Amino acid sequence: MFSWRNSVAFLVLCPLSIAALTSGPSFPTPVACPSSGSLVRSAGAGLGQLSPGENSYISTRASTVLPGAWNTYLKNVLATSLTPNQSQACLQSILTSQSARLPKLGIAVSGGSYRAALFGAGVLSSLDARNSTAAQKTGTGGLLQATSYLSGLSGGSWLVTSLAQANFPTIADLSFPPAAQVNSGLGNAAFGGWLAQFDLTNPRPTANDTLAYVEAILAEIAPKFAAGFPVTITDVWSKAISRNFVNGTTPQDILAEGAHGAGILFSDIAKVPSFVAHEQPFPILIADSIPPTPDPSETVPGETVPLTSELWEFNVFESGSFDPMLASFIPTSLMGSSNASKCVAGFDQAGYIAGISSDLFNEFNVSAAALLASPAGPIIELINATFGPQAVRLDSAAVPNPFKGINPDTFANTNEDFVTLVDGGSDGEQIPIQPLLVGARAVDTIIAIDASADTADNFANGTEFINSAKRAALFGSLYPFPTIPSTADIFVQQNLTRHPTFFGCSDSVETPMIIYIANGGPPRTVRAFIDQAFDIATQGIAGDASDWGSCLACGVVEKARARAGVPRLSVCSACLERYCWNG
Repeated sequence: MFSWRNSVAFLVLCPLSIAALTSGPSFPTPVACPSSGSLVRSAGAGLGQLSPGENSYISTRASTVLPGAWNTYLKNVLATSLTPNQSQACLQSILTSQSARLPKLGIAVSGGSYRAALFGAGVLSSLDARNSTAAQKTGTGGLLQATSYLSGLSGGSWLVTSLAQANFPTIADLSFPPAAQVNSGLGNAAFGGWLAQFDLTNPRPTANDTLAYVEAILAEIAPKFAAGFPVTITDVWSKAISRNFVNGTTPQDILAEGAHGAGILFSDIAKVPSFVAHEQPFPILIADSIPPTPDPSETVPGETVPLTSELWEFNVFESGSFDPMLASFIPTSLMGSSNASKCVAGFDQAGYIAGISSDLFNEFNVSAAALLASPAGPIIELINATFGPQAVRLDSAAVPNPFKGINPDTFANTNEDFVTLVDGGSDGEQIPIQPLLVGARAVDTIIAIDASADTADNFANGTEFINSAKRAALFGSLYPFPTIPSTADIFVQQNLTRHPTFFGCSDSVETPMIIYIANGGPPRTVRAFIDQAFDIATQGIAGDASDWGSCLACGVVEKARARAGVPRLSVCSACLERYCWNG
């Protein structure tokens, strides 16, 4: 959390002029609006409707990339777990079939700050065909390449964003890139790696260095204000995130004013070579909307946003919500546009979208005094001193409302000029499962990565997973969710977070299988923590789990198998008996 109080106090007393700050790259700039005359696309009712861009990406990937990816994964499973004669009857008939019969897999990476990014990275590494251990020893490698969707929120959004914009490298190259790449001098053209050796908000905690860092960030956000947009703590926060998770920063220039990912847009991931080739899963980030008048009766105790508030998602092509109270989207490239006659581009900076998804500062705002006394207080004071009073909340992201006037009976922000967006786990559902439940996406298997640290020994206890189920239940059958335990006590007593657990084994074929992989143990060094997550995801620390590679495959194909009417393999029956939770 921010520890800038002394440096901020100096700048509050001696504020920098806006004119002196606007030397950095510009942010939102005016562009022509769509010729159709409307920014907004209705997502429809019921199952919803995908954007043309998403539909094209997913269908092309399914027909040209996924058959080969699933075949590679199957070969890894056969080589490390099952013998060929055991697999022919089931796994091979599903995973070498036409694309319409293949499983449709999504991975959800939870929040939990840097811990979530590291834990999620370790799990993804265990599923990556490019990881020789995962491919040749555990039989889990290849699932990442066969995944259709990858969603993230908060710390998980840092992982998803950095992976997508850096051209889908291996986790090793993402977190520990080669020295030649780090020192390439290519700026935004190269990813400098996760700079985990530095504190996110105070990289070098000496007075002069902190002051230089604060001044650099002010210079980088000032052009947005100069362009007529409010700046809030999310803008400051996003610049710290960009230095660590977006192209353009090295250990040598982390303090200095510079590009640091500026100009790398979330919508521009569509131009990344691996995305153009349909080689990476479709990335989605999540945020919560704070309504003008939150309903405390629908708020999980200890959380700040009601479960009934619409959940926003940001993908490469569109941003908005599938929730029925809004069910509308705009092009992500035109975020920041408030209507169809005044459009801008450049608002969707990749670091800013990840910053929205991980902005928890509203939790301090129980009163004005409490906010100013909190770690966020100095930054609020600095924003006020530098940019003057603004007619928006400064503890959250202020996004111009493109949906003003839409669905006045159900959309709480229909009369607001700005939508207030915060961390996607602020309503208590820390795992971004819901976008993978959208009917039009037809995901039948979800790997839910829970990096929460709920217990005294830093294990998850299922609370956030339960909150996801509670929210899904509010919408009836719109978001089908498997049956899971109703309390954290059951998760703990039955050790459901100490090993991967399958949920949905006995539910209908329309209800997705959720393979739940939870965080365990205290964080250590970056490399050790990623390795530990790899061990958890491959059952390397769970005793005798030599069958895990084949059992994971059985869980992944179960819904596709049932849908196709293929008899279940006997080894899969044993696996499901071992790993399924059936109440």
